[in-house]
Amino acid sequence: MSRTLLINPTAMEAGLLAAAKARALEGAREAAFEAFARTGLPHKRMEGWKWTDLRAALRDDIAAAEPDNDVIAPSVFGGVKPFEITIMNGAAEWSGAPQGVRIATTRDAALSPLVEHHPLAGLAAAMADEAIEISIAEGAKIDRPILLRRIAGPGAIHARARLSLGAGAAATVIESFDGVGRYFSNSLTEASLGPSASLARFILQDGSEEGVETAVFAATLDAASSFSQVALFLGAKVARIETHIAAKGERAKIDLKSASALSGARHADQTSLILHEAEGATTRQAHKSALKDRANGVFQGKFHVARGAQRTDARMRANALLLSDFAEADHKPELEIYADNVECAHGSTAGALDEDALFYMRQRGLDEDQARALLIEAFLGETFSEIAHPGVQNVFHSRLAHWLKGTK
Repeated sequence: MSRTLLINPTAMEAGLLAAAKARALEGAREAAFEAFARTGLPHKRMEGWKWTDLRAALRDDIAAAEPDNDVIAPSVFGGVKPFEITIMNGAAEWSGAPQGVRIATTRDAALSPLVEHHPLAGLAAAMADEAIEISIAEGAKIDRPILLRRIAGPGAIHARARLSLGAGAAATVIESFDGVGRYFSNSLTEASLGPSASLARFILQDGSEEGVETAVFAATLDAASSFSQVALFLGAKVARIETHIAAKGERAKIDLKSASALSGARHADQTSLILHEAEGATTRQAHKSALKDRANGVFQGKFHVARGAQRTDARMRANALLLSDFAEADHKPELEIYADNVECAHGSTAGALDEDALFYMRQRGLDEDQARALLIEAFLGETFSEIAHPGVQNVFHSRLAHWLKGTK
């Protein structure tokens, strides 16, 4: 290691540096760790992290997690009969693969240029024992969802997956994030979509009150390819889910929908960067959050339109519902535009439940708790209303309904 961490590293940072030295990293993994070592754990003095201070949340050292061989309960997505890749404390297991899908592993793949300077992406690439390679053959239409099921137990966990879709291929990927106890789970998923390829990604994140969850997703889109993403975040002590997309081919289509349902002192940060680099791309992004108690919901979304990306059509909105006087919503929608023939817009709102709507529903025989729950469900449930897969849609609505049971 030619570089060291920042002056006065925290116990966690010192432990990560020691672990990297013990691994004697070489090649691409060494270069990836340098991306982390230049800054250490992100903190509030960094512009993109001012509302999610990871260094403060991970000040004390957390030892590496041990593989867990206990029987794992069935996934909540079991009803959709996915092809499941279980990643327990960073160790992956699967059996076979659907036709048109090839699964392999690699240990020294270079980082995607989209995140080559990202400290957490570099940390995951360097510290994961191996990366899972998922390849979808050209023209293959994979009807069976691929489930990347990430489960964290006590300890520090790093995982990496790489996904490629050939020209004209189509697939659905589900990523679930669950954890118990005190842990730091850091994952990286990189994807590349060939011409006219289509990828639907679904995310369900539900961490523990003591857990810290970070996940970075980076995808490049070729001409006429499409990417859609629907996510439900239930938070953790700190959870940050990032999405980085580069529309490199003409007429790429991007659709991002997400919802945060947070209570207690839970924190969830949804951060995204969409790079429009070719003509005619269409992007839609919508995020909604319902926050109660002392919960903190963060949304940071940025559209970057390059000089040559004429006829870009990109729109973003973020809406927060504050259910207590102590809940906090932090929104930062951004546009950075260098082309002159575009249609781009962004907006953000935050507010409480409409008292008139509550009164109207109370007049229809509902008590106050029922009325509040129904309004919150209508507000957040819109995020999942257009999911084409009925089984996946049912899982999201069920998890939201479970959360609403505790909403007063």
